[in-house]
Amino acid sequence: MKKHIIGSIALLLCLWPSARAQEMTYALPSTTLTVEVEVEQTSFFAGPYANYARKFLNMDVKDRDAVSSAITAAQILPRVEADGKALYTTEPDNAALLSLSAQGLVAVQPSAATGAWRFLPPVNASFPGSVVNPTKEESRVSYKTIQTEDNIVQVPVEHKVKSAKSMEDMAAEAAEMILSVRKDRLNIVSGNTDASYSGEAMGAALKELDRIEKEYMALFQGYTVKRTFTASFDVVPEQGQQAQRYLVFRLTDNGPVQEGQKGIPYYIELEPEPLAYAQDDERGGRKSKAAPLHYRIPAVCRVRFTRDGQSLLETRIPVYQLGMDALYLQNK
Repeated sequence: MKKHIIGSIALLLCLWPSARAQEMTYALPSTTLTVEVEVEQTSFFAGPYANYARKFLNMDVKDRDAVSSAITAAQILPRVEADGKALYTTEPDNAALLSLSAQGLVAVQPSAATGAWRFLPPVNASFPGSVVNPTKEESRVSYKTIQTEDNIVQVPVEHKVKSAKSMEDMAAEAAEMILSVRKDRLNIVSGNTDASYSGEAMGAALKELDRIEKEYMALFQGYTVKRTFTASFDVVPEQGQQAQRYLVFRLTDNGPVQEGQKGIPYYIELEPEPLAYAQDDERGGRKSKAAPLHYRIPAVCRVRFTRDGQSLLETRIPVYQLGMDALYLQNK
């Protein structure tokens, strides 16, 4: 017959065989808060001819690569684990009570943290390499010496030589192509061409000109790549702390990290609701020959996910280790 039990108990999580045959070892439950966030990473790659956009196209563009990250979604998931710091033994007769736990018998070993997120593999710039030929052909004249009957003469000989274009030469060529494409588009739309375009033919021609212009413009304007990935972080609240506030991660340009880098801090803040002891609380007041059964009543907490003091997500979660430990006593 039980002497004391408080509220709606959530009993014990994990069960191990004890060294003694007449006893079993169990652990009280502990709550881990898993924060899962969706991150959007934006990478900008400056065009190789960005420094010449003002000169050849009369436009200002970004001339440096850049990367930034933003949190687009978040959720807080409670995970119940065995508390390795709260191990107890009891008699085999109490096994039925353990199996009636609200969480159930989850494992025969303490659960361990699994998995760790990593950054996405780096993405590299990819500009079309065949748009502008990096080499140019020049005519050069050299002189060949020829022996005649009367004297020695030098005869000019012309030959072709290939050399690498400078970055400015290639930028000028790309800009010239852009202006040519725009002129062709205008001529097609206005009908100022030898060929006549109408219907699907005109649409196909304009589409191809748009593709070519976009390809060449990327050499000056650069382009942007957006990627989305998820990251997961665990927070284990600790009993006895006056301020239940925990750093989850810091958001850097490359994404969220837990330590080692500067960034915008994101926190988990918990506000436990008060627990009232039962009026007939007799814990420790009477002695029983039977082994007591320890159990833990969770504290329902108001949980906030914050940045710069601003609440981004708020929910209510029962957290076992911030609640109350109690005893189940019985007489035989």
